[in-house]
Amino acid sequence: MSAKHRWISTSMAVGSLLLLAACEQKNFETLPAIPIEQLEVLGVQTPIKSVHFRDRDGEGLLVLSRSDGQASDPESEQEVDKVVLKATLYGRTAESDAFKARWQIEQETTCPGLDLDVDFYNDVSDVGDLNKDGVAEVTVASHAFCGGGIDPHDIAIEMREGQASYSITGQSLITPAGEEPIGGEREDSASLKAAPQVLREHMDAVWQQVYKRPWSEASPPTHDEPDEEAE
Repeated sequence: MSAKHRWISTSMAVGSLLLLAACEQKNFETLPAIPIEQLEVLGVQTPIKSVHFRDRDGEGLLVLSRSDGQASDPESEQEVDKVVLKATLYGRTAESDAFKARWQIEQETTCPGLDLDVDFYNDVSDVGDLNKDGVAEVTVASHAFCGGGIDPHDIAIEMREGQASYSITGQSLITPAGEEPIGGEREDSASLKAAPQVLREHMDAVWQQVYKRPWSEASPPTHDEPDEEAE
């Protein structure tokens, strides 16, 4: 198989605290979606999903995109299928400014004539403010598979908060009928192991949602061969 996110206790302070909390809640908000035409202006080809938001750092735009093509295998010098997934975070401080890329996660998978299945987990790739500090956490999850049978998919989950990055990599869990489960392993980055509990719980919840999907019900294909002894 080849597969190449201490207050002062006075009555006046209580009122100030409530006001401060209300302001903090507005530090992160989801904004209306950006039209596809504007995404194309950014040079995004085949956008899959976008999330428009505002946090303490200004206006943000997460865009997930995919491109399919061909590549030359350096070993066999043959053409192979290639899929490139890109997750790009754009940002701007004022609405009149142009969006500029803050960071990009790129995943390239090549496959030599076998089954190729690569994509984002759109439902769990999202933006939120888990620890309510006004700085958005961006979660991007994807899977990749290149093979010819029933094998686990490679899973990558990454969350970014400002300059910090946390990740889980591993394999999906599949349970062929009448056989022992295959895969299911995962490895957490050192940064995730040391992260605040709310972030660790979020990343674990994302893993739990995707690592059995949808291959846990996989079973060997049924072959209905035609009768070769036809008269």
